[in-house]
Amino acid sequence: MKTVTVKLYNSEYTPQLHDTVNIAGIIWNTAITVLKDFYDETGALMAKTKLQTILKDMRNSPDNSHWRLVGSQAVQDITDRIYRSYKLFFSNRQKGLKASPPRRRKVKKYRSFTLKQAGYSFLPGAKVRIGNATFRYWDSYGGILETARIHTVTVKRNPLGEFFLHVVIDCNVTTLETGDGRGEIGMDFGLRTFLTLSDGERIESPQFFREGINAIRKANRSLSRREIGSGGWVRASKALYRVHERIRNQRRDWFWKTAHDLCRKYRTIVIEDLSLKAMQRLWGRKVSDYAYGEFISILEHVARKYGTTIVKVDRFFPSSQTCSVCGHRNSEVKDLKVRQWTCPRCGESHDRDVNASRSILKEGLKMIASASDGKAV
Repeated sequence: MKTVTVKLYNSEYTPQLHDTVNIAGIIWNTAITVLKDFYDETGALMAKTKLQTILKDMRNSPDNSHWRLVGSQAVQDITDRIYRSYKLFFSNRQKGLKASPPRRRKVKKYRSFTLKQAGYSFLPGAKVRIGNATFRYWDSYGGILETARIHTVTVKRNPLGEFFLHVVIDCNVTTLETGDGRGEIGMDFGLRTFLTLSDGERIESPQFFREGINAIRKANRSLSRREIGSGGWVRASKALYRVHERIRNQRRDWFWKTAHDLCRKYRTIVIEDLSLKAMQRLWGRKVSDYAYGEFISILEHVARKYGTTIVKVDRFFPSSQTCSVCGHRNSEVKDLKVRQWTCPRCGESHDRDVNASRSILKEGLKMIASASDGKAV
């Protein structure tokens, strides 16, 4: 499956979409209130089927006739999301993690509703019918939505009031053309250098957030001078969102290009299974700017298209301390300040990051060989 995102053009029916999303937010808040009242009375979570029945009766009530603007399947999806949130809440609480149950939301900040088998249809000419209204969308996929098998359509509103469709479709993964002789590579994520490859190449991140920090500060200052809720405050908050959106788009574009370049060159890529939350606690904003997690997700997606294998080495593997030549572990180089060191066993001189990437590659190839031997048996 694949998620395709397209942007809707503004039209005379755009206010109707705003109303639909707002009503979906009202239904969400109503469901949360019903569940909370039931829990206060009984000390238990109401069954999902019972909540769906209550919401169905309320939707059919003459007093809530405006609710019918939101399709029955969209209402069902709202309850599904609420119960998934509760399931995650209880699971995290059992693990001793900090968690909170799903809460009521401000209607103006509610963002989306989802349609499953009905309530939409894609038409020729890059048009889509949602409910009783037809919209044009920016088609950058060559009309794929007109013929693809669609699982769900999510209508999402961003803080600027723009609407996007997130469409989940069936998609056969097509391997893209690559050159001959693709090899294996190990990659070490770092703080000074975004990626260090086992062949010695270094890939520096542009650090888009750092480059855009002055624009963010300027937009924040403009927002802080406005009275909350005023027209000027709304305009300033949208301007701030646009700055963050531009940075996010620049970063994602660079991630996609880098992932394509790597997968085009290599048939096997070995990386560490990073503990991103721990890294963020230690090094803060720089780790957020690098966005390792987002890059790895994009890399895995692109790898499937090129037929590239992604291997993840255990996060506790001491790649920086292990000599990539003889395998000796030197705990004296655990300090991050040590950038160059010599192996006391074999005498090989190492650059910390290059050695780590080579050790990661050797460990990944061992994992592949071990898995192959297991299958052979």
